[in-house]
Amino acid sequence: MSRIAVGVDAGGSKTAVTYSVDGHCEGVWYGGSANATVHGAERAGDSIAKTIELALDGALPDAIFVGAAGAGREDVAGELKSALTSRFAGANVEVRDDAYIALRAALPEGDGAVVIAGTGAIAYAEKNGAGFRSGGYGYVFGDAGSGFGIGAAAVDRLLRAYDGRAPHDAFAEELAAALEVRTLNETLQKVYAGGAPSRVLAALAPLVIESAGRGDRAASKIVQQAAAELNSLVKAAIASAGLAGSDAPIAFSGGLLSASSLLTFLLETRLLNDFPEMPILKENPAPSAGALYAAERLL
Repeated sequence: MSRIAVGVDAGGSKTAVTYSVDGHCEGVWYGGSANATVHGAERAGDSIAKTIELALDGALPDAIFVGAAGAGREDVAGELKSALTSRFAGANVEVRDDAYIALRAALPEGDGAVVIAGTGAIAYAEKNGAGFRSGGYGYVFGDAGSGFGIGAAAVDRLLRAYDGRAPHDAFAEELAAALEVRTLNETLQKVYAGGAPSRVLAALAPLVIESAGRGDRAASKIVQQAAAELNSLVKAAIASAGLAGSDAPIAFSGGLLSASSLLTFLLETRLLNDFPEMPILKENPAPSAGALYAAERLL
């Protein structure tokens, strides 16, 4: 009888589900946001379950491994596990935070560290099976270096342009066009009205990084600060794990670090200066691949 393993990356912007049948990967399916910190564990669990059901099209999984934003908290992980166990009776279910699966996508076994920059930001390091994390506390507490952090800094710059504290330059015009706003009040309305300010602001990050790559000074300053914040996250996780001075790799993950840019260049430069013995792993498999690998181990 065929055995089905399901790997889930449940993030702030989308849920990615991949599954294998007897070790053969069948593809990736996408669903809505499943951030338990923002939406609550019940809603996040429902979003994850619906995406799994979409992917499997009626088939029943034997094992499910979920890496979920917010699941670094034991209560959240427990609630998500209970929700999925009730929906998929008989499946072996395990839930961990999304940083773990990002590391295991790039490095299936052994010691290492990962820095993730997407809607939010977090660093995670593992040594001898013990995990240590830094950051990833949600946008209320800053999510420095993340898409939200970059977007928030950019909108702050736009608001300053509107109220006279900064020049109303080409960068401000680009931001206004991306938000489809023309005034300070329209900007505030756009950010706050939809109930998901983190997603609205994070959506601006690629524009900021692109503008910085073209040499815009205001955008470059924002990206430089983001790189410094991400480097700080990694340094803290590596120090906690006791990996400094080792040759354990550091992996890049998340939408903002998936392709070369000024942000990745600045971050890599800082990390190589701080940890010259630790190789940098870039352009890694998606975190859902790490979740699938872990799910197959549950079979």
